[in-house]
Amino acid sequence: MKQNQPAKAVLEFLQEEKKCYDQLLLLVKEQVGRIQQEDETRLQAIMEEKDNILQVTRKNEARIEELLTGWNGETSIQIEKAAASLREEVAAVLEQIIALENDCQAELLARKFLVQDKILDLKDRKALL
Repeated sequence: MKQNQPAKAVLEFLQEEKKCYDQLLLLVKEQVGRIQQEDETRLQAIMEEKDNILQVTRKNEARIEELLTGWNGETSIQIEKAAASLREEVAAVLEQIIALENDCQAELLARKFLVQDKILDLKDRKALL
């Protein structure tokens, strides 16, 4: 019975972490739309929400590490087996988040270059005047 308690706690923390990553995924999807709409106010709010969620996930990861330290190999193997599908789900969500964040980064970089080009054009026009 004692060995089940830490395993149960780890699974609960992993489930909470998955929920956090699901929320993060929704925010990143919204972020993509807000970048396209150039809604800077909402983008700032999204960034703050994402930061809060990431802080919660860091705390969960620290709790999981605390629970996992000092266990024998058998207990660790049992937890790994029990958490395998949940870990796969978390990994899949993280892959989606990373892909969307990369898309956002590329979009923002492209917009940055467009703005720089516009500024250079304005400087050239000013020099001509």
